[in-house]
Amino acid sequence: MEKDHTSQLFRTPVAIGSIARPLTAGDTSVFLGSCFAEHIGSKFAEQGLLTTVNPLGVMYNPMSISRLLSTAESNADRDFAEHGGMWHTWLGDSSLSCPSQSECQRLTDEALARLHKALSEADNLFLTLGTSHYYMLRNGDGQCVANCHRFPASTFEEAELETDDIVAALEETLTAWHERNPRLQVIFTVSPYRYAKYGFHQSQLSKSRLLLAIDKLCRKLPKWTSYFPAYEIVIDELRDYRFYADDMLHPSAQAVDYIWQRLTESWMADDMLAFLRRSVPLHQALNHRPLNVANPAYQAFRRKTEEQLEALRKDYPNLNL
Repeated sequence: MEKDHTSQLFRTPVAIGSIARPLTAGDTSVFLGSCFAEHIGSKFAEQGLLTTVNPLGVMYNPMSISRLLSTAESNADRDFAEHGGMWHTWLGDSSLSCPSQSECQRLTDEALARLHKALSEADNLFLTLGTSHYYMLRNGDGQCVANCHRFPASTFEEAELETDDIVAALEETLTAWHERNPRLQVIFTVSPYRYAKYGFHQSQLSKSRLLLAIDKLCRKLPKWTSYFPAYEIVIDELRDYRFYADDMLHPSAQAVDYIWQRLTESWMADDMLAFLRRSVPLHQALNHRPLNVANPAYQAFRRKTEEQLEALRKDYPNLNL
């Protein structure tokens, strides 16, 4: 968590702006959006921080996220569709799909209830936008879908959001949630994932629309919105294929770890840093797998670790430790 000043000799650090309210150990955080939201959200959850991550699955485009937030806020109707012997919801991914419509609806309703409760109590909402491209149903009201669920391509029409469309969609739903929960601050990020299927030029244009929209939103709602430059850190600061996974499109685990480090050193309050100085080594110790469990040295190490964990639980009784 300490800054590595020597590494700055070999890179160009991305400047990180201010946050509306620094993150504290007692915060409740919700993560919605692309798979990158899951990576960063898991970092919070691993340390026992109060975290809800994509209860309806991964979301990629702002319109799907806006519709999900609106449905969770107003308890609006949701549609289900059957394909290949499975029922699916257009609000989420295949983690909610089931052989029966009733079971799919039950899982969807439970996930929406978890999201509603989490957002009603949350201090932070992290929104990770992946692309301005989206798919909508050709039949019916042309609604946006969060996942195509392997339906035939003829079921959908692909479209692209312009900057003002993104601003309008997210401003309305986020404002409604902030009025419901005035503590809620929104932290935007853009996923570093590169959409090769659109071509890298089109992918870059898509990211540009997201960045422009987020900038407008943060200017319009400055008291409770912030932008964390995860995209710029990967593209401009790390700037090397060794920070990508084997597909050369997703950021690697090492890149995610580095972004987590930059987040902690930039936007976390002193009490959060003090908590992490205790929780991170404990997490590592608990994941240690010894060659000989019966070894007296390991047994002593394990007892000491459990004592430290119990002390941390007493100091932070509200966390998931």
